[in-house]
This record gives sequence, C-alpha cells and structure tokens, in this order.
Amino acid sequence: MKILSKSIPIFPLSGTLLLPFGNLPLNIFEPQNISMVNYALSHNKLIGMIQPKGKGLKELFKIGCVGKITSYTETNDNRYLITLKGLVKFEIQKEINHSEKFKLFNVKYDEFRSEFYKFNNNLFNKNLFIKKLKSYFEKKDLVIDWPSLEKIEDKLLIITTAMIAPFKPNEKQALLECKNMNRLADTIISLFDFSINQKYNYESIN
Repeated sequence: MKILSKSIPIFPLSGTLLLPFGNLPLNIFEPQNISMVNYALSHNKLIGMIQPKGKGLKELFKIGCVGKITSYTETNDNRYLITLKGLVKFEIQKEINHSEKFKLFNVKYDEFRSEFYKFNNNLFNKNLFIKKLKSYFEKKDLVIDWPSLEKIEDKLLIITTAMIAPFKPNEKQALLECKNMNRLADTIISLFDFSINQKYNYESIN
C-alpha cells in the first residue's frame, strides 16, 4: 500500500461506518465539510471517518477508518456528492490547530492492517449469514435487493452488511474495531440475534 499522509482531515459522523474495502457515498453540504472536501481534493484526497462519543463532537472515539475520494460531483446548489473507498484503520493522535473549521489530526495507521483482511472461508457459513440478515431486515421493515446481495463475494458481503445495517453507533464502533473478517462476521450475527430477540421480547410483553 502507498505510504499515506499522517496528517488528515477528520469527519466525525455518528452512526456512519467506513471499513477497509468498503465504499461510502456521502452528501456534503455544511460549510465546514465543504472546506474539508476542498482540502482533501487539493492534498491527497484522504478523509478519516470517525464517530463522536455521544451527541456532541468534543469527544471522539480513537479508532476510525481513512478513505480516499474516488469520485465526486459538485451540484448546482453547492453540495458535494462524494464516494470514499475505505483504505485502512487509524488511531487519532493529536489535533492540529489550523484556520479552517473542520478537524485536522495527526493519526497512526493500523500496524496490523493485514490482519483485518485475513479470512477463513471454512469458518464462514454464508447461508446462515444471509438467513440472519433477511430476518433482521424483515424485522426492521427494510427492503434490499436479495438476489444481488447473494451474489456478492463473501468478504464484500460482510463489509457491506456491516456498513449498511442500521446498528447503533456503539455497535458500529464495535464492528470497526474487529480484528479480522471472521470476527466481523461473527459480531454482525450476534448483533442480528440480539436485535431480533429483543424485538420478540417486546412483542411478548405487549
């Protein structure tokens, strides 16, 4: 992997997850975030996605994922429509003081980045995973293109599911911090089971 800049703009966004290999579309419209995108485009096209702790932006989780802008469109109403390609996880180190309103940090990239990509197909039951996924989405009244999803390669299926499923912010963070792909898949299934069982419990009480 090409050496990445250790000074990157950070985009705190609650409930949004970017993972290595994943593609994240973003609608950028707030002035400070427009400035952030302009900065990224004029430098190395890198933006670090990270989640705030709680409702404000004062305290952030330490672990995020840096993405590279692979496409962008400027709209007539002064927005950016961009797509970030997830590259590698990082840990924020120190905030950099600068004149713009977006956050700029020195970061440390994951020294064990290759561990995340490790995947044992023999430990992954794709049929069970999709069955759990369908049950979860049905309980959430969400619609998805199942035939297309079932054709996706296993690792991309796991990553895409982690990114699009409407998990809580702390659950999204737990997925981000999984050490490898098999652990990520197992954690997703556990979150599916917890959510489904919780819904059944509510229905039985009522």
